Amino acid sequence: MTSQPSEGRIANLALERALALPAEHGLIVVTGPPASGKTEALVRRFGALLAVDASLAEGTIVTAARADGAQALGARIAATSGIAVEAATLDVLALRLLRAHPLETGLALDLELIGPLEATEIFERAAAPLFSAAWSDWLGTEIDPEIAGLRTPDRFADAALRLIRKLRDAGVDPDAFMTTAQRGATTFYAKPPNLASPALVAATKDEYRAALAVDANELDRQRKRELDLAKILARLYRAYVDELVRHGCLTPADALVEATRLLEHRPAIVRALRRRLRVALVDDAHDLGAAALRFLATLFGDGLEGVTAAGDPDAATQTFAGARPERIFGRAATAVVLGPGSLPAQIAAVARAVIDADPARPIPPGEAVRVLRAADRRGEANAVAAQVAALVAGGTPPGRIAVLHRTLRTLAPYEDALLVHDLPLALAGDPALFERPDVLDALALLWTAVDPFHHVWVLRALQTPMLRLSDASIAVLCGEPASPQPLLFALPEADETGDRRWDRRRDLRLGTNLIGGERDADLSPLARARLDGFRARRTRWSEWLRELGVATAARAIVADGGLLLPRAGEPPARGRLRATLLARLLDLIAEYTARRPSADPADALLYCARLAAEADGPELLDERPDAVVVGAVDRVLARRFDHVVVVDARAGAFPPYYVPDAFLFSPTYGMIPKESAGDAPAARTAKFTWYEHHAKPRAAYVREQRRLFAAALGRADRTVTISAFGRPTRGVAAPELAAEIEALLATKG
Repeated sequence: MTSQPSEGRIANLALERALALPAEHGLIVVTGPPASGKTEALVRRFGALLAVDASLAEGTIVTAARADGAQALGARIAATSGIAVEAATLDVLALRLLRAHPLETGLALDLELIGPLEATEIFERAAAPLFSAAWSDWLGTEIDPEIAGLRTPDRFADAALRLIRKLRDAGVDPDAFMTTAQRGATTFYAKPPNLASPALVAATKDEYRAALAVDANELDRQRKRELDLAKILARLYRAYVDELVRHGCLTPADALVEATRLLEHRPAIVRALRRRLRVALVDDAHDLGAAALRFLATLFGDGLEGVTAAGDPDAATQTFAGARPERIFGRAATAVVLGPGSLPAQIAAVARAVIDADPARPIPPGEAVRVLRAADRRGEANAVAAQVAALVAGGTPPGRIAVLHRTLRTLAPYEDALLVHDLPLALAGDPALFERPDVLDALALLWTAVDPFHHVWVLRALQTPMLRLSDASIAVLCGEPASPQPLLFALPEADETGDRRWDRRRDLRLGTNLIGGERDADLSPLARARLDGFRARRTRWSEWLRELGVATAARAIVADGGLLLPRAGEPPARGRLRATLLARLLDLIAEYTARRPSADPADALLYCARLAAEADGPELLDERPDAVVVGAVDRVLARRFDHVVVVDARAGAFPPYYVPDAFLFSPTYGMIPKESAGDAPAARTAKFTWYEHHAKPRAAYVREQRRLFAAALGRADRTVTISAFGRPTRGVAAPELAAEIEALLATKG
């Protein structure tokens, strides 16, 4: 009697055959759930190729959808083969390619890779005429200024830039965008759908049903407004790209777009690259952006010959940003599906149930998954911290524990609770750097050294640990001296019709007293001594700013200002975290001055102020292995932990509520404005109201957030804890995942 081979043995046999295929074979795709060995398959593929042809060590692209994933893959290849390979995202290769062929690109000779802030500033310059008196000169008189979203210019500009970035990433140029918008308008308005459909009316909230009660004249008016909006966006798109080219600045997506254009128009460059770069190993292919995939296809052909990709379509978390997993997995010449790996069965079942929104999925017994619920946020944070502290006390290394949420910005209460237990922390994600008190203290000292009359910062500097002046002492410094020196020249009287808030003497008073010491006699001896010490330091700081580079002087000022010194009663872990945050601030200043050698200290501080105003701030990735990881899920997807705690799994927190932009774009229906501009009978357009029911973008958004949540669960090798606070809810628009998992565990076998 012969036994049938198990599914695992069949998958292993298929993998072995795939790994042995020649380098020139078509696309090989390896898929599987978390911890199934997908990345290990790429490492083994590299070893198998080198065993046949050692020269492939120099001819292999090692990459991933994210930088940390690429670095992790490169590190595993180096550890296994002993060969150090360069591992980076594809935009790094694209930028290098553009710099190597400056004359063929038509771009600036000194291309610079820029971040989101610089790209936003370039877009603001391109869009400036739209929000100025130059409207008619810029767009022409035929476009109606009553456009959806323009009542709130900042939100309009943000939504426009997001759309332009998606269009550019998708390879849709301004002309193609305008053509698609016109065709989409014709598709919808030439034969409108049944806006009185019972299913549509029932699915629409009461306050938006008026948008469906429109006649032919109103639909025609909305069509004209929609096309005007498309013309504005197309003009903004062209202006933005022109500004990028003029300044020689490219975002990572722009680098991929321009490199793809170069390869499409210069086949000789493609042939030369293919002789040198014969193989590509791509990890986390499910989150590969459209621009990256087009660049890869231009380099390796539509069949992606020589490419081996690993990923999991059910783990895609960037589809709203433009990733389309089916476009790469659907090209596979050879596909291998790996079975369950080392992930505990209970965690795997719960993760699958979250992805599928399946409340009836059977959950195996065990204690690998638990739900923690507290009365309020403080109680939740304290309970999470106590659990983590108990794990560390029980022998788990801190670096094998992660406290995760969809964004690091929400994790400050949990950080504080962990620091009470003196647990070292390693942050990963956007830490809301410019909302941190220690960072604000550092900026206050730097601003005071640059401009003692910048009183908002001076007031904060007077309360830093070095000075710690009382409110009474600060009030004295803000007042006039008892016997003020008479003015040599009389100041003009305040204009009764103008701004009466401004007073030259008052606005200079604090800085004058701080530097000149005119109120010192009215201060206590202790306050005078502290001010004398501060003045001596500030004199030294001014000399450093003149004699040293901006970055070097900034580091010296922060250290001399005492911000890195231990504080009474403070746990060492908190001091370590403060040092990490201050180091990130100083690195930002150093990076800025390296890009702008002529920048002075004030320029660097104004740059920080612009960063602080952005919705998404600079990220921090602390990879020290001896600290509890506190971070955003998408910044730890290349890592594994023994224990994972996913916090604040409430409705509206994780996943967050879906808030659509001022306008959407569909390849089939063109522009879809949300607001009905002008003299309209309803606040929303009929097209947007119909499209929400037809395409269900809210449901797609929630599905993606579910996959992100499941990815967090899949980082754990031993246990997962999901925490929340308050009463559980059962929402539809934003489900409460903690309540769902609680119900799943209540029915486990």
